[in-house]
Amino acid sequence: MHRLALPALPLALMLACAGDDAATATDASTTDASTTDATGANTGESSDSETGTTGAPTSAAPRYFLRIDDDPVPPVVLEMDKEKSLEVFGEAAARDLVLLEVDTQPMLLNALAAIQGACGTQWKNNSADPKHNCGLTELGKSFGTQWKSSSEFSMVRMLTMTPANAAIKGTSLEPMYNVLAQINDPNLKFSKVLAATLGIKETDTFLSLAQLATALRQTLLASHPNVNNIEGRLPITLWDAANDMAPLAERFGPVGGHPGVLDPKIPTSSDALTPDFKMKVIAESNLRWVDGIDLSEGGGDMFVVEGGSILTFDFLDPKKLEIVGIAPEPAVDMGFGIIEHDGWIDSCEDHGACTGNFPAQWMTESGEIKDGAPVPGKIWDFAPYLIEHIVARAALVAFAELAYEKCLIFNYNKTKCQAGIWIGPVADAGQLRPPEFPPGPVGWSAFRAYDEPVPPPQFIWELFLGIAQVALHDVNGDAAPNDPNDIPEGALNPVFQLKGVKIGLTAEQMIEQIRPSLQQQSDKLADVILGKYWKNNSHLDFYYRRAAGDGPDAGAPHLFFVAPSDKRPDPEAPDQLAAYNYPRPGFFNCPALSDPCKISQTVVPGLADSEHEKLRLSPGETTVYVQDDRGDTYEVVFFVPASQDPREIVAHPRKL
Repeated sequence: MHRLALPALPLALMLACAGDDAATATDASTTDASTTDATGANTGESSDSETGTTGAPTSAAPRYFLRIDDDPVPPVVLEMDKEKSLEVFGEAAARDLVLLEVDTQPMLLNALAAIQGACGTQWKNNSADPKHNCGLTELGKSFGTQWKSSSEFSMVRMLTMTPANAAIKGTSLEPMYNVLAQINDPNLKFSKVLAATLGIKETDTFLSLAQLATALRQTLLASHPNVNNIEGRLPITLWDAANDMAPLAERFGPVGGHPGVLDPKIPTSSDALTPDFKMKVIAESNLRWVDGIDLSEGGGDMFVVEGGSILTFDFLDPKKLEIVGIAPEPAVDMGFGIIEHDGWIDSCEDHGACTGNFPAQWMTESGEIKDGAPVPGKIWDFAPYLIEHIVARAALVAFAELAYEKCLIFNYNKTKCQAGIWIGPVADAGQLRPPEFPPGPVGWSAFRAYDEPVPPPQFIWELFLGIAQVALHDVNGDAAPNDPNDIPEGALNPVFQLKGVKIGLTAEQMIEQIRPSLQQQSDKLADVILGKYWKNNSHLDFYYRRAAGDGPDAGAPHLFFVAPSDKRPDPEAPDQLAAYNYPRPGFFNCPALSDPCKISQTVVPGLADSEHEKLRLSPGETTVYVQDDRGDTYEVVFFVPASQDPREIVAHPRKL
């Protein structure tokens, strides 16, 4: 069911216009200085002669009744399912209304875990052979029968690469590997040395899924034009949710030069909103009906806004926003793809400028944002959505604070280190750091295998990138030249067909995020729901209403001259708002409309409004002069009954 309860539109104008009413207008000769009530009946009450008013209306001009409606304004109630929500908001507004911004870390962790396990879990063993078998899972089978040479499997191999199973042949660490392999010492087993250097176990992956997810958020996702935040949070709109997330593939697919986060060729869908989804919203209307006069046309009515917004929402109140029918643990099916650079990317190996080679902006694993100065032509100078940049960023997140020193092989009298590893500013004399390897910032690495620095000094994350570039393309890990199974540079562009990836939020958590998100967009929502309330407004020049505030005049009826904030349709183009073209707004007591004659004020002590020209009329008859937006001047005679709270007055306008 869908029910939209709007404030009642009193389309009956409640006025007596020229013609029959003018013929029955009362003048002073027949009323004998007495006032009339709302029906024109004689009340027998005389006015105070010292107020400058007379006791009864004397004009024979058209007569209009201006009334104040004190009936409570009913709330706006919206009850919607997915279909009705799109009917109420329309596509444009639904696309613009953000329900929540999803923290993508949990979802990326789940997606990466699925990819990591796509070809089995034997890689977790302390063995040089990870025993991958991509026929074990549905995701692995999607890599095809030639899965060993697929881009997708290359990514699986990188995600499952540990010190125990890493293929070192063909990488910059091969000389060090060969030196240690010739020594019959279990403590110098290369996998053990490498694990100790990085502070992980031999069976741990070089990069944790959390570190990779963090890197993906601040590279691939953050650089997408429709994400555009360093945290990589995904904005989910009402349009996305109501269409089971299918629009995400288009919105977060290729845009401009960005290859996209989602592959649009693979449908995106989600079970987040179930068939039982319902949303009920209750809002307080701030529209108030007023009676007034369009001097060139006659009496009329309009809605004005009391306060800054058309509607007041309290989405934080469970009684004012009810949502049911969200899946307990929403999941999404999607196509997730990345691309690589068409060529090898060299490490920055200059001890001078390269020691400051960091991304222009990056976030640590703890969430601290840091700035750097990328060296031209090196890794951080390449697009952040490239595989190489993502891998290097994950290694930076993982090893940003790494400092380590270890001499592995001493000379015969332990006065020189023949082979060793020095990372960061540690200065342990017992490790005999060679003078050509001065301490650098954390993460800056130097390796020695006898008389050769292998590889040259560089940041450990750039060193890891070099290893990853070899591993991703060398399918068999044997560094065989011209191997037809190897993946050429630029051809590594994996796409994963992921199903049932949990987004990392429960239904309750989603609702608790939706509440403040909608609250921040209250004005936008109000404009969508009641934004063109003014199309039924008359083009009034002034109206009669109560003045809000806390002073002695608060709650008392006043004449309000229209202000720019009062929305009225253009008489010549009713679908457009009228321009505000009043040269002399306000109420005057002389036809010259000079400043000394002004009897209205914008600022009245104790009244909240400071925009409108306002005038509180005394009981009896009062004559004022006003000018409309056509530049014509009118004399208006008002008659106010002798009452402490005159809810109805009579106006007789006459063009001069």
